[in-house]
Amino acid sequence: MPPLRKQGINNALRSITATTTGLSAIPLFFLFSAPAQADGFVNFQSIDTSLYLQFENKVAPQKTFSPIIEAFGDYKIGDMYVYSIWQNSLQHDYKGDKNTYYYKFVPRLSASKITGYDLSYGPLKDVLFAQWIAKTENVKYDYFPGISLDWQVDGFSWLRTIFYFENNAKGSWNDQRIHIDYGIPFSNQLGDFRIAGTFDYTLGLRDNPEMIDFKPELHYDLGKKLGYQPGHLWTGVVVNPVKNKYKIKDTPYYRTNQFSYGVFIRYSFF
Repeated sequence: MPPLRKQGINNALRSITATTTGLSAIPLFFLFSAPAQADGFVNFQSIDTSLYLQFENKVAPQKTFSPIIEAFGDYKIGDMYVYSIWQNSLQHDYKGDKNTYYYKFVPRLSASKITGYDLSYGPLKDVLFAQWIAKTENVKYDYFPGISLDWQVDGFSWLRTIFYFENNAKGSWNDQRIHIDYGIPFSNQLGDFRIAGTFDYTLGLRDNPEMIDFKPELHYDLGKKLGYQPGHLWTGVVVNPVKNKYKIKDTPYYRTNQFSYGVFIRYSFF
Protein backbone atom coordinates (compact mmCIF):
# COMPACT_ATOMS: atom_id res chain seq x y z
CA MET A 1 0.00 0.00 0.00
CA PRO A 2 1.46 3.46 -0.84
CA PRO A 3 2.74 5.25 2.31
CA LEU A 4 0.51 8.29 1.77
CA ARG A 5 -2.55 6.15 1.33
CA LYS A 6 -1.72 4.26 4.52
CA GLN A 7 -1.31 7.60 6.26
CA GLY A 8 -4.67 8.69 4.90
CA ILE A 9 -6.37 5.57 6.20
CA ASN A 10 -4.75 5.94 9.60
CA ASN A 11 -5.92 9.55 9.66
CA ALA A 12 -9.30 8.62 8.22
CA LEU A 13 -12.14 10.71 9.56
CA ARG A 14 -9.88 12.49 12.04
CA SER A 15 -11.01 15.91 10.85
CA ILE A 16 -14.49 16.40 11.13
CA THR A 17 -16.88 11.30 10.04
CA ALA A 18 -19.71 -2.30 14.10
CA THR A 19 -17.29 -4.06 15.35
CA THR A 20 -17.07 -4.21 19.12
CA THR A 21 -13.89 -2.19 19.00
CA GLY A 22 -15.34 0.28 16.52
CA LEU A 23 -18.19 1.09 18.84
CA SER A 24 -15.99 1.50 21.91
CA ALA A 25 -17.20 5.09 22.25
CA ILE A 26 -20.84 4.08 22.52
CA PRO A 27 -20.90 3.76 26.34
CA LEU A 28 -20.44 7.54 26.43
CA PHE A 29 -23.87 7.87 24.92
CA PHE A 30 -25.51 6.40 27.99
CA LEU A 31 -24.56 9.65 29.71
CA PHE A 32 -27.04 11.32 27.42
CA SER A 33 -29.86 8.81 27.89
CA ALA A 34 -30.18 9.31 31.65
CA PRO A 35 -33.17 11.36 32.86
CA ALA A 36 -32.68 14.91 34.12
CA GLN A 37 -31.38 15.04 37.70
CA ALA A 38 -33.35 16.61 40.53
CA ASP A 39 -30.75 19.31 41.07
CA GLY A 40 -31.28 20.57 37.53
CA PHE A 41 -27.78 19.68 36.30
CA VAL A 42 -29.17 18.38 32.99
CA ASN A 43 -31.04 20.93 30.86
CA PHE A 44 -31.38 19.00 27.60
CA GLN A 45 -30.08 15.82 25.94
CA SER A 46 -30.48 14.27 22.50
CA ILE A 47 -29.31 11.26 20.51
CA ASP A 48 -29.28 10.98 16.69
CA THR A 49 -28.54 7.94 14.52
CA SER A 50 -27.77 8.23 10.81
CA LEU A 51 -26.81 6.19 7.76
CA TYR A 52 -24.65 7.96 5.14
CA LEU A 53 -23.88 6.87 1.58
CA GLN A 54 -20.96 8.89 0.20
CA PHE A 55 -19.31 9.05 -3.25
CA GLU A 56 -16.09 10.51 -4.72
CA ASN A 57 -14.04 10.41 -1.54
CA LYS A 58 -10.28 10.90 -1.65
CA VAL A 59 -7.57 9.29 0.54
CA ALA A 60 -10.19 6.74 1.54
CA PRO A 61 -12.52 4.36 -0.31
CA GLN A 62 -14.23 6.28 -3.10
CA LYS A 63 -17.63 4.92 -2.09
CA THR A 64 -18.52 4.44 1.56
CA PHE A 65 -21.46 3.44 3.74
CA SER A 66 -21.29 4.79 7.30
CA PRO A 67 -23.51 4.32 10.37
CA ILE A 68 -23.16 7.34 12.67
CA ILE A 69 -24.29 8.04 16.23
CA GLU A 70 -24.30 11.58 17.62
CA ALA A 71 -25.32 12.93 21.01
CA PHE A 72 -25.59 16.38 22.54
CA GLY A 73 -26.19 17.44 26.11
CA ASP A 74 -26.71 20.88 27.63
CA TYR A 75 -25.72 21.04 31.29
CA LYS A 76 -25.52 23.40 34.24
CA ILE A 77 -21.83 24.17 33.59
CA GLY A 78 -21.66 23.80 29.79
CA ASP A 79 -22.40 21.23 27.13
CA MET A 80 -20.96 18.21 25.35
CA TYR A 81 -21.13 16.84 21.79
CA VAL A 82 -20.24 13.20 21.03
CA TYR A 83 -19.76 11.71 17.56
CA SER A 84 -19.00 8.13 16.49
CA ILE A 85 -18.73 6.74 12.94
CA TRP A 86 -17.96 3.35 11.43
CA GLN A 87 -16.90 3.86 7.80
CA ASN A 88 -17.18 0.92 5.40
CA SER A 89 -15.87 0.59 1.85
CA LEU A 90 -18.33 -0.30 -0.92
CA GLN A 91 -15.49 -1.01 -3.37
CA HIS A 92 -14.63 -4.70 -3.69
CA ASP A 93 -11.33 -3.87 -5.40
CA TYR A 94 -10.19 -1.37 -2.75
CA LYS A 95 -6.67 -2.28 -1.57
CA GLY A 96 -6.71 -0.47 1.78
CA ASP A 97 -8.60 -1.12 4.98
CA LYS A 98 -12.21 -2.01 4.23
CA ASN A 99 -13.53 -0.28 7.32
CA THR A 100 -12.36 2.03 10.08
CA TYR A 101 -13.83 3.88 13.00
CA TYR A 102 -13.50 7.33 14.50
CA TYR A 103 -15.04 9.00 17.50
CA LYS A 104 -14.71 12.31 19.26
CA PHE A 105 -16.24 14.13 22.18
CA VAL A 106 -16.25 17.89 22.63
CA PRO A 107 -16.99 19.05 26.19
CA ARG A 108 -17.29 22.81 26.70
CA LEU A 109 -17.33 24.83 29.92
CA SER A 110 -19.48 27.96 29.79
CA ALA A 111 -18.09 31.14 31.35
CA SER A 112 -21.62 32.55 31.72
CA LYS A 113 -23.02 29.44 33.42
CA ILE A 114 -20.07 28.95 35.78
CA THR A 115 -19.69 32.57 36.87
CA GLY A 116 -23.37 33.46 36.83
CA TYR A 117 -22.66 36.63 34.82
CA ASP A 118 -24.36 37.32 31.52
CA LEU A 119 -21.49 37.71 29.06
CA SER A 120 -23.69 38.29 26.03
CA TYR A 121 -23.03 41.41 24.01
CA GLY A 122 -24.75 42.17 20.73
CA PRO A 123 -24.69 38.96 18.67
CA LEU A 124 -22.24 37.30 21.13
CA LYS A 125 -24.09 34.82 23.34
CA ASP A 126 -21.38 33.15 25.43
CA VAL A 127 -17.66 32.38 25.77
CA LEU A 128 -16.63 28.79 26.51
CA PHE A 129 -13.52 26.68 27.04
CA ALA A 130 -13.72 23.80 24.56
CA GLN A 131 -11.84 20.53 24.17
CA TRP A 132 -11.78 18.26 21.12
CA ILE A 133 -10.70 14.73 22.07
CA ALA A 134 -10.69 12.28 19.14
CA LYS A 135 -9.63 8.71 18.35
CA THR A 136 -9.12 6.99 15.01
CA GLU A 137 -8.56 3.25 14.67
CA ASN A 138 -4.86 2.35 15.14
CA VAL A 139 -3.98 5.98 15.92
CA LYS A 140 -3.39 7.62 19.30
CA TYR A 141 -5.72 10.28 20.64
CA ASP A 142 -5.83 13.82 19.29
CA TYR A 143 -6.36 16.57 21.84
CA PHE A 144 -7.33 20.12 20.81
CA PRO A 145 -8.05 22.68 23.56
CA GLY A 146 -9.67 25.90 22.42
CA ILE A 147 -11.88 28.91 23.02
CA SER A 148 -15.46 28.89 21.70
CA LEU A 149 -17.71 31.82 20.90
CA ASP A 150 -21.45 31.13 20.68
CA TRP A 151 -23.58 33.56 18.69
CA GLN A 152 -27.26 34.49 18.58
CA VAL A 153 -28.01 35.50 15.01
CA ASP A 154 -31.41 35.88 13.38
CA GLY A 155 -32.23 32.92 11.17
CA PHE A 156 -29.79 30.52 12.89
CA SER A 157 -30.80 27.83 15.37
CA TRP A 158 -27.17 27.74 16.47
CA LEU A 159 -23.86 29.25 15.38
CA ARG A 160 -20.55 28.46 17.06
CA THR A 161 -16.95 29.34 16.24
CA ILE A 162 -14.06 27.62 18.02
CA PHE A 163 -10.35 28.34 17.79
CA TYR A 164 -8.31 25.20 18.60
CA PHE A 165 -4.64 24.53 19.32
CA GLU A 166 -3.88 21.13 17.78
CA ASN A 167 -1.98 18.50 19.73
CA ASN A 168 -2.11 15.60 17.30
CA ALA A 169 -1.59 11.87 17.76
CA LYS A 170 2.20 12.29 17.45
CA GLY A 171 2.19 14.41 20.59
CA SER A 172 3.24 17.71 19.04
CA TRP A 173 1.56 21.12 19.13
CA ASN A 174 2.09 21.77 15.44
CA ASP A 175 -1.02 23.50 14.09
CA GLN A 176 -4.11 25.56 14.86
CA ARG A 177 -7.68 25.22 13.65
CA ILE A 178 -10.79 27.36 13.22
CA HIS A 179 -14.02 25.38 13.47
CA ILE A 180 -17.53 26.67 12.69
CA ASP A 181 -20.80 24.76 13.02
CA TYR A 182 -24.29 26.06 12.36
CA GLY A 183 -27.96 25.27 11.80
CA ILE A 184 -30.41 27.28 9.67
CA PRO A 185 -34.09 26.16 9.62
CA PHE A 186 -36.55 27.20 6.92
CA SER A 187 -39.89 26.11 5.51
CA ASN A 188 -41.68 26.31 2.16
CA GLN A 189 -44.58 24.63 0.39
CA LEU A 190 -42.64 21.35 0.28
CA GLY A 191 -42.21 21.14 4.05
CA ASP A 192 -39.67 21.87 6.77
CA PHE A 193 -35.94 21.99 6.06
CA ARG A 194 -32.70 22.94 7.75
CA ILE A 195 -29.18 23.56 6.54
CA ALA A 196 -26.62 22.24 9.02
CA GLY A 197 -22.95 21.64 8.76
CA THR A 198 -19.36 22.39 9.68
CA PHE A 199 -16.42 24.36 8.34
CA ASP A 200 -12.84 23.63 9.40
CA TYR A 201 -9.73 25.57 8.46
CA THR A 202 -6.24 24.66 9.68
CA LEU A 203 -3.62 27.37 9.45
CA GLY A 204 -0.87 25.21 7.94
CA LEU A 205 1.79 25.84 10.58
CA ARG A 206 5.13 24.01 10.81
CA ASP A 207 5.31 21.50 7.95
CA ASN A 208 1.54 21.13 7.56
CA PRO A 209 -0.30 22.33 4.46
CA GLU A 210 -3.38 24.37 5.20
CA MET A 211 -6.62 22.42 5.06
CA ILE A 212 -10.14 23.59 4.25
CA ASP A 213 -12.96 21.13 5.00
CA PHE A 214 -16.52 22.36 4.30
CA LYS A 215 -19.47 20.03 4.87
CA PRO A 216 -22.95 21.55 4.43
CA GLU A 217 -26.01 19.28 4.66
CA LEU A 218 -29.62 19.84 3.59
CA HIS A 219 -32.08 18.12 5.96
CA TYR A 220 -35.75 17.48 5.11
CA ASP A 221 -38.30 16.61 7.81
CA LEU A 222 -39.61 13.43 6.20
CA GLY A 223 -41.42 12.29 9.35
CA LYS A 224 -43.62 15.39 9.44
CA LYS A 225 -44.40 15.01 5.73
CA LEU A 226 -45.53 11.42 6.38
CA GLY A 227 -47.85 12.56 9.18
CA TYR A 228 -45.67 11.70 12.16
CA GLN A 229 -44.25 13.89 14.92
CA PRO A 230 -41.98 16.57 13.43
CA GLY A 231 -38.28 16.85 14.18
CA HIS A 232 -37.44 13.14 14.34
CA LEU A 233 -37.11 11.46 10.94
CA TRP A 234 -34.91 13.36 8.49
CA THR A 235 -33.44 12.67 5.10
CA GLY A 236 -31.26 14.77 2.86
CA VAL A 237 -28.08 15.34 0.89
CA VAL A 238 -24.54 16.33 1.81
CA VAL A 239 -21.58 17.73 -0.13
CA ASN A 240 -18.00 17.87 1.15
CA PRO A 241 -15.44 19.97 -0.73
CA VAL A 242 -12.01 19.62 0.88
CA LYS A 243 -8.58 21.12 0.19
CA ASN A 244 -5.62 18.95 1.28
CA LYS A 245 -7.76 16.31 2.99
CA TYR A 246 -6.36 15.12 6.34
CA LYS A 247 -3.65 17.77 5.86
CA ILE A 248 -2.00 15.75 3.08
CA LYS A 249 -0.73 18.03 0.33
CA ASP A 250 -2.56 17.63 -2.98
CA THR A 251 -0.20 16.86 -5.89
CA PRO A 252 -0.67 15.71 -9.50
CA TYR A 253 0.57 12.29 -8.34
CA TYR A 254 -1.60 11.97 -5.25
CA ARG A 255 -4.91 13.81 -5.19
CA THR A 256 -6.22 14.90 -1.81
CA ASN A 257 -8.53 17.70 -2.96
CA GLN A 258 -12.06 16.37 -3.22
CA PHE A 259 -15.67 17.23 -3.93
CA SER A 260 -17.61 14.32 -2.51
CA TYR A 261 -21.39 14.06 -2.20
CA GLY A 262 -23.90 11.72 -0.64
CA VAL A 263 -27.32 11.03 0.80
CA PHE A 264 -28.41 10.13 4.32
CA ILE A 265 -31.30 9.23 6.57
CA ARG A 266 -31.34 10.33 10.22
CA TYR A 267 -33.51 9.68 13.25
CA SER A 268 -33.52 11.97 16.31
CA PHE A 269 -34.71 10.25 19.49
CA PHE A 270 -35.34 13.44 21.50
